Amino acid sequence: MMRCGIALIIAAHAIVGVGAASAQTIWDDPAFALYQKGVEALNKKDFETADRLAGEAIQQYGTHVLAYYLRAQAAIAQSKWEAAAAALTKVNELYPTSFAGQRDLGLVYQQMGRIDDATRAYKAALALRPDQEDLSVRLAFMLVKENQDDRAEPILQQLADKDSKIPEVWLALGRIAYERGEYATTEKAFVRALTLRDDGRTWFNLGVIRFKQNNTKGALEAFERAAKHAETKEQAAREIDKLRTAAKGDAGPAREMQKPGSTSVQPTSPPRY
Repeated sequence: MMRCGIALIIAAHAIVGVGAASAQTIWDDPAFALYQKGVEALNKKDFETADRLAGEAIQQYGTHVLAYYLRAQAAIAQSKWEAAAAALTKVNELYPTSFAGQRDLGLVYQQMGRIDDATRAYKAALALRPDQEDLSVRLAFMLVKENQDDRAEPILQQLADKDSKIPEVWLALGRIAYERGEYATTEKAFVRALTLRDDGRTWFNLGVIRFKQNNTKGALEAFERAAKHAETKEQAAREIDKLRTAAKGDAGPAREMQKPGSTSVQPTSPPRY
């Protein structure tokens, strides 16, 4: 009986021990506890502490993909692009099907001016999530800004084929067509953009395009619409006067669309994120 009683007491203690152990989870392990503290620091905008805790978590668990991503976010918040690129490269090595990892690496490379690398990262992200229209637009306008219209146009055209509701997509396509002298295509793209957003700059440039196609009536209508917008009111008024007095002189209305960076109207501005 005595031995039996001792056995029962030992068994009872064993059960209690198991219950206490089960209260611990993997999140209580050092690697994940440090990571969670790092996330808290990041949310408090204490980026240096977040980076330090992420590093300590990685020391505990060398392939801790979440800790590497946390380190990347802390670096991005501090514009430490080299550190962010290194961390995100590791994220993508450990988790190659991460949309966020590829997208953010593209963003970092773009900030670093590494356009080809950014393009590859953005395309890798889009291969994982082809439905992400905003990212396609970001990629296209990055290429447009770098004067790589030949690489941007297929992306923009894919968006247009899906009837994009982002006016800048149509404006960019119109600008590319304009540079090739394809004025009818430019007009069509600008008209589509105007159905999405009433914009003085776009109305003004539509007037230019119509004038180039000898559509004086259509040009006048477009300039009159542009004149209703504060940012193009004065410039449009001058072109209206020129149209109405064109027979008296050779100073025609706006012969060229204004290019980005000039002191005049800009036809296309990339969307902000």
